[in-house]
Amino acid sequence: MRMLFRSLGFLLLSLSAVCAAAPGWLPHAADAHAQVTVRSDAPSDGKVRLLLDVTLDKGWKTYWRTPGDGGFRPTIAWADNAATTWHWPRPTRFDAAGFTSVGYTDRVIFPLVVTTSATDRLQGTLTLSTCSNLCVVSTLPLDVPLGEQATSGVAHAWSTAMAQVPSTGGRIAVTDAVADGDTLTLTATSPDGWQQAGLFFDNTPGVTLSEPRINVEGNQLTARLSAVDAHGEPVRAAGLPPLSLVAFDGVNSQQLSVAIGSSRAFWQTVAIALVGGLILNLMPCVLPVMGMKLASLMTLAGSSRRQTRLRFLATAAGMLFSFMVLAGVMSGLRLSGAWIGWGIQFQHPWFLAGMAIVTWLFCFSLAGMLTLRLPSGLTTRLATAGGTGMGGSFLEGAFATLLATPCTAPFLGTAVAVALAAPLPELWAIFMALGMGMSLPWLLVSLFPGVARVMPKPGPWMGGLRAGLVALMLGSSIWLMSLLVPDWGARPVLIVGGAMVAFFLYRCAARLPRHRENLRNLAFAVVFGAGLYAFLAPAPVGRTSGPLAWQPLSQSALDDALKANKRVLVDVTADWCLNCRVNELLVLHRPEVVDALTQPDIVLLQGNWSRPSVEIERFLSRYGASGIPFNAVFGPASSMPAVMSPLLNKDHLLTALERAAPRSPSKTDKEK
Repeated sequence: MRMLFRSLGFLLLSLSAVCAAAPGWLPHAADAHAQVTVRSDAPSDGKVRLLLDVTLDKGWKTYWRTPGDGGFRPTIAWADNAATTWHWPRPTRFDAAGFTSVGYTDRVIFPLVVTTSATDRLQGTLTLSTCSNLCVVSTLPLDVPLGEQATSGVAHAWSTAMAQVPSTGGRIAVTDAVADGDTLTLTATSPDGWQQAGLFFDNTPGVTLSEPRINVEGNQLTARLSAVDAHGEPVRAAGLPPLSLVAFDGVNSQQLSVAIGSSRAFWQTVAIALVGGLILNLMPCVLPVMGMKLASLMTLAGSSRRQTRLRFLATAAGMLFSFMVLAGVMSGLRLSGAWIGWGIQFQHPWFLAGMAIVTWLFCFSLAGMLTLRLPSGLTTRLATAGGTGMGGSFLEGAFATLLATPCTAPFLGTAVAVALAAPLPELWAIFMALGMGMSLPWLLVSLFPGVARVMPKPGPWMGGLRAGLVALMLGSSIWLMSLLVPDWGARPVLIVGGAMVAFFLYRCAARLPRHRENLRNLAFAVVFGAGLYAFLAPAPVGRTSGPLAWQPLSQSALDDALKANKRVLVDVTADWCLNCRVNELLVLHRPEVVDALTQPDIVLLQGNWSRPSVEIERFLSRYGASGIPFNAVFGPASSMPAVMSPLLNKDHLLTALERAAPRSPSKTDKEK
């Protein structure tokens, strides 16, 4: 009923404008009561930056991405179907005759990023909704010159316009979100105080949120709001998905994600983090280092209890140290205003190159050809049998944590999502719990060092095990190098990677006289083959989608599919996400799943997060995700998406797809 009254009220407001001036809603009106200009930058890598400058007549307004009561957000349809990423400046809330809308007055500049193959001109149509005492919908043709014809000075203007867009990290933090029936109470803090408090919520599928009632005491803001469904019926706030919003304290504006239920007891979150860290030991990312630790455990079969205890304590200390470093980095990024998420360091080429070199050096360590020293300069050496020294054990633990960061395990995602939105002391405590969980097996062995004695004693079989672990580690190094192809090109990566493998084989030849000639020949073949392939092979065409026809992920593509009564599977993946590859091989590419996903009423949207993407970051934040894999099923039959576990389950996925299908009309409905 509430939604009905609001709709009737808006109709009456429009009718009052009819009596006062002219028709209340003028579709395709010639006069938009706004002057629109577009400035463009030169295209780069298939993307072009635009500045959509809208100057409104006095007393007129246009709308934000979630416009509230009446009006709708501006949209652009390009002639070549180019995809557009909108950056939305901080809006203002307007109240008139009991109705609330969100948007802009006077002048607003929208920074846009358009993905297009055009190099000369961009042509399309802007649909703009403007309102005063009456509302006008205008369709304005756009003809934007690119390349040398592009307007100069866009770089500085772009920076100025982006400064008005809410940051994805900063000093504002949501400390609590309590659900009571259909009422949500949200608590946020800002060190700068709340001179002019404002909260602007994004659309939540199938749910309408009321205007928040805000109370400010010092640096703390408390907001209360209610939720109703499409029929105006109350919705239990505890069942809502994570909410996406913009918070404004009078100085800073910040994009936030609020996980309903993040008000759970702090110690409950710590317990979840402990379990998530423990499960992380089973993820594919850490298998190479876990293999090294297995070899280390084998060599300790004849060692003293004290020696075994110290080695495993050193490994646990390395894991805890790395998690504390990660907590420090996340804290610094949040304070600087950058977006933070689990595994984002793998988006940067120099980190990938560093990890490739480290895994390559560990190959020499496993093969007994290298000793490494701790950065502190201590003389404890990384022993040759997979790192049995104290320093080697510490480095193994630290390195295992770094390799684990592209993996998202059950419970881990929940803990990290809460940590990244929590006050900094709680963030540090949750990351410490994650480190304790991951190091728990090693701590248990240090408490019961007799476990090492039940392992088989070292013998000739260790040579075969060591060779297998070396191959696993070398494969990890090659895989990390392959992730650099999009940034550095295939030829440099092939040549450098081939040289690294060949040098390792050549060094092995010096230590294995019986296989010296074969290994040297193999090293030469690797160098020659890599170089030949680098110069003769065709340019890579990008990652293949396999048996599924994925479309690029965007919020507009998702909205369009749902409006067309389609079911949608969203998959956010990355080249460096091993869990994503496991999900593809074991679930998504199974014949029965492929059959289900190729139905005509299913749309497949995939986002590639291999490199930073503001649009994907906002999409993940909207649904409370802090890392990948992220898979969710949307459908016209459900107001909320079904977010899948990081480790996909075939039955759960098929059930979610079935539940998202449009409901067939009942016999009673047909009779009506």
